[in-house]
Amino acid sequence: MDTSTATAQDHLIKAVEDEIKMSQRVTQELIYRRNALVPISRLPPETLVEIFSLLPFTADDSKYVLHLARIHVTYVSHRWREIALYSPCLWNHINFTKLTPAGITEILARAKMSPLHFEGEITPTRKAQFSALGRQLEAHISHTHHLTLSGEFQTVFGRLKSPAPTLVSLSLMMSCRPYRSSQCIIPDSLFNGTAPKLTRLELLGCSIGWKSPLLKGLRNLKIQTPSAEEMPTLEDWLTAFNEMSQLKTLILEYATPDNPIDYPHIPELQRTVTLPSLTHFNISAAAVDCALALAHLVLPALISLHVTTSSQWGDNEDVRLLIPYVARNAHGPQDTAPLQTILFNGNGDELLAEIVAWTTPDADLEVYDLVTLTKAAVSARLVLSITLDGGWRDGMDTAIFDAMLSHLPLDAISTLSAQNDTRLSKEVWLSHAPRLTKLNRVLLVPTAVRAFREMLEEDAPPDGRPRLPQLTRLILSRVLLTVLRTRHLCRMLIKRKEHGAPLEVLDLRTCIGTGRAFQLLSEIVGDVQGPAKTLKVGDSEFCSWRGLRGGVEPFYEEEVLTDNGEYDNGRDPWYDSMDEDGEGVVIELKFDGYGDLDSDSWIDRV
Repeated sequence: MDTSTATAQDHLIKAVEDEIKMSQRVTQELIYRRNALVPISRLPPETLVEIFSLLPFTADDSKYVLHLARIHVTYVSHRWREIALYSPCLWNHINFTKLTPAGITEILARAKMSPLHFEGEITPTRKAQFSALGRQLEAHISHTHHLTLSGEFQTVFGRLKSPAPTLVSLSLMMSCRPYRSSQCIIPDSLFNGTAPKLTRLELLGCSIGWKSPLLKGLRNLKIQTPSAEEMPTLEDWLTAFNEMSQLKTLILEYATPDNPIDYPHIPELQRTVTLPSLTHFNISAAAVDCALALAHLVLPALISLHVTTSSQWGDNEDVRLLIPYVARNAHGPQDTAPLQTILFNGNGDELLAEIVAWTTPDADLEVYDLVTLTKAAVSARLVLSITLDGGWRDGMDTAIFDAMLSHLPLDAISTLSAQNDTRLSKEVWLSHAPRLTKLNRVLLVPTAVRAFREMLEEDAPPDGRPRLPQLTRLILSRVLLTVLRTRHLCRMLIKRKEHGAPLEVLDLRTCIGTGRAFQLLSEIVGDVQGPAKTLKVGDSEFCSWRGLRGGVEPFYEEEVLTDNGEYDNGRDPWYDSMDEDGEGVVIELKFDGYGDLDSDSWIDRV
């Protein structure tokens, strides 16, 4: 091909390309005109910006590549792109962990002087981001509204000596690395002590001087696990809270004054502080320290109190000291509804006792393990969790439940649960039953059944009215219905009928028993809700060791009712095995379903 021919072809190709470009421009112009005619294009820019601002920020952790969801709107149309890119309020979230230094610079350029949200995790391996963070914070602290830092951020404080006039929220979470010898102390020079709009302060693993000007005017304060060396004096602590009259939520984890008294008691009150706006209070500390704190605070607006504490005295005197102060804040005239549900959670591996109360009925029905209890407790009016640091003595948990019931208002309680390994003695039930006049539903685990049914089997009080007169529904949770238990239940149910307050519903859906056992119970209670599947005679689920007093060796025997009402071993264990009190001692052991004997399941004395 000669030169002239090649040149002609080049001209033709260029002409076609020019025509394509012209066509593309025309097409683009037509698209602009079409987009301008659709209804959404009639929205003013301010409205679109409000809509765009609802889109979240996301990021790719592995590549540190900017992936902001708000960028997607810039691909929709030319108008949307122009509005989004030139709206500073859409680019005011700066995450130093997710963004590259170039990305940070670009976002800050777009953000201009809009209120900034800075956040990031600082680690020694990210020195570039670490250095950039200090410089950028120093340069933009004057229009920073929210600052959230985690990791190793202490050296950043040296750059933050200028006032933070627009800072609203400050959250600092110190690294929990085991080799860290001391916790972070927030210096008094931070922001030159000037952050007049600061209303939310969260410190995790950090300490702050209780004379710090940053504490004044807060509405939300959260301090968790500060340095033990920084425990405040009672006077400084109260003085600090006296400057927080607008405080609404308060979370303190081991951030209260130490009670200096060797034996648990509260020193004579010289001063109290009222927090008129506080509605939610979570406090964690030793029992004597919690008591000291609650004794010196007046909380007229409180609607949620969560106390996590530990007993350090073998006689529980420190917990007994705390309970009246917990109870006085568990319900008050500010509450719109009375306490209606109460749950007792017995001792587990470390837990001594837990009491949870709600202002709504049946708030405990979805609770069946620690996970569901934790979820349900979020909405509770009161949560008191007590662990034990000292030696265990039998009956300590029962004594705590008794003391708490003595101080709580019970006149509106309609639903009650005894979960896990809860033990309430017959004497406790008899003592508090007269105040539980509206109780209509009870849920019991095996360890709580005996005392409850013994209470109901007692003769009616002198006034002739039955105990728990409104009780119509009983739920037994995971109870193994042996012959003895079935007989006891039948006797209790008959007694209720004789007292003129028969049970209407007996819920046994999570229990184990034979069809004969459920049949006997249904002859007394009209509505017996049993499991979908019952057991047959001789099933391995019924495995018991029976031991008599006086050193007699335990022996293995099954005790289940046959279909004709006889006992499969030809003897009635109700009469063949009697202790000094006239009742058999049975230790129930349940197979876990995999062929192994689970020695930790359902131990009960019938």
